[in-house]
Amino acid sequence: MIESIRDMSRRGLTNADIQRETGISQPTIRKYLAMDDFSPKMPTASGRGSMLDPYKPFVDAILEADRHVWRKQRHTAKRIWERLTAETPYEGGYGIVKRYVRERKAQMRASDMAYMELVWAPGEAQADFGDVDVLLGGARTRMHFFALSFPFSNMGFCQLFAGVTSECVCQGLKDAFGHIGGVPHRIVFDNATGAGRRCGDKVTEAELFSRMRAHYGFEAAFANPNSGHEKGNVERKVGWMRRHLFTPVPAFDDLGEFNRRLLDRCDAYSGTPHYEKGASWGELFERDRAALLPLPERPFACVRYGSAAVDKRGCASVDGGHRYHASDAMAGRTVTVAYGAATVAFANAAGEVLAEHPRRFGSAPSSPDPASQLGMLAKRPGAWRNSPARAAMPGSVAAHIDAMGARALSNLAACMERWCRSWSYDEVAAALDEVLARTGAVREPDVEMMLARMGGFGLGTAPDVGPDLSAYDGLLGGDAA
Repeated sequence: MIESIRDMSRRGLTNADIQRETGISQPTIRKYLAMDDFSPKMPTASGRGSMLDPYKPFVDAILEADRHVWRKQRHTAKRIWERLTAETPYEGGYGIVKRYVRERKAQMRASDMAYMELVWAPGEAQADFGDVDVLLGGARTRMHFFALSFPFSNMGFCQLFAGVTSECVCQGLKDAFGHIGGVPHRIVFDNATGAGRRCGDKVTEAELFSRMRAHYGFEAAFANPNSGHEKGNVERKVGWMRRHLFTPVPAFDDLGEFNRRLLDRCDAYSGTPHYEKGASWGELFERDRAALLPLPERPFACVRYGSAAVDKRGCASVDGGHRYHASDAMAGRTVTVAYGAATVAFANAAGEVLAEHPRRFGSAPSSPDPASQLGMLAKRPGAWRNSPARAAMPGSVAAHIDAMGARALSNLAACMERWCRSWSYDEVAAALDEVLARTGAVREPDVEMMLARMGGFGLGTAPDVGPDLSAYDGLLGGDAA
């Protein structure tokens, strides 16, 4: 319509003629003829003011102060309106205040959620833990993998542990450093790892981690609580590792061997193209590697030391109630406890290791480890009837041992203690049950042979019959020989 009016004017029609032709009023016609810019206009909100405009700074100050107040004591829109009417000359209604408070809170939330794009230099790393289920020794177990990622190249390395303690963090770092042949000059850690915590501007590091950082010479930074975007690369890498390295659920018996293979599997993905840099992870990681600090000459011992009292049974309770057999000779005394990522060891005052066990994490079982009672049973066979070792034994074996004399029971307990250094208590009990069913007794050589067969070949494997000796029988003359 505007173009039609302007065309009529160019053909010499007067405004009155255009009005008769189109039915549009002359003021509107004059307005359209005077227009000289038909460019698209930016859509903007109405510039109309409101009664609240002079008092918006007052409302903004209240909302800003509320950001530093416990959420249950912050102002509602109704309370802000009450303060406006009581403390200022504002005479407007509640509705306009409610709408403005809602808009301002939405703007403040949006500004808080905005993330800054971070740039990571070669040689910088991020660290975090992820959870994963595995089949360890045939049993489904929830474990934790320590992930170390390099944002510049997107390469990552991980190690699997039963816990998330300082010992696990340090062992994971040590394994990764040794595998890549250097040390990142700066590592950003999650606020909940066993390395340390950040509260405001104050950072508290775990003692073992502080010692490791001094040993290797890297700088540590800790993300703010609930601020995963500050280490977004490792957050994404944790999910990537769970999908690519732990799916399907891995099954293994030796955690140490599995962790060694795990580092090699991480290397196998070095040919993956980077999502935006036009090169592979491995090619970019060479720049990361060139920026690494050298490894120190002496290795770091990822061990935390403590102490524990040994009870009358020769056991010590550590890690929140887990009982381990330390030493019968140290009953009633104190031993040094060496906490590692996978083991826990007990030593005397001279530093001599008395016992070492696989370390248990999580909630302690309500009953003691049967294997820990065997040394005491060898000395006090009369306690067999009420011992945890008997309760964990198959019924037929328990009844057979019940009928033994004190000397025979003591000798068997000593043998069982020796066997449990190489096999679990359940494996020893299964071997005793099998030998008793086959021979009617539990002689030491038979049990040891059964343990070796069960552990090495399995009961279902046919025995090796060896070479054919019939030719020798013929040479010896049969019965005459």
